[in-house]
Amino acid sequence: NGSASATHLRMNLEREAAMAKIGTFVVDPKAGSYCNITLDSGERIIVSHDQGGFKGGTLTVLETRWWGFATGETLLTCNLDGPEGKTAMARLTQGVDPKSARATPLGAFVYALAECKSLADARARCIALGGGA
Repeated sequence: NGSASATHLRMNLEREAAMAKIGTFVVDPKAGSYCNITLDSGERIIVSHDQGGFKGGTLTVLETRWWGFATGETLLTCNLDGPEGKTAMARLTQGVDPKSARATPLGAFVYALAECKSLADARARCIALGGGA
């Protein structure tokens, strides 16, 4: 049915319009991984994982200013090896293909924050995910 596919396409476009702009996932085996996100408001955050890959470690969400440097507020610091981190990862990766980027700590948190429209939204989401910084 043509109208059903048109509705589905329109819903996908509306969802994309409501999502933040997700940058490239940068992975360095020695330094970890990170991804920049530009929120609909124009504010920017960076999600970084000190281990990279599927390992535990620490995941941090920071406000970025000045040419992408993390000079603003720390929104979340999550110990992925602790109980709160394990609970957050289990919730964020439920039903996700275990081989996909969304199954990694970086991917899980980036996609959890992708629908935030502003820094205030991201702050609230971080508090809900892991208690905030």
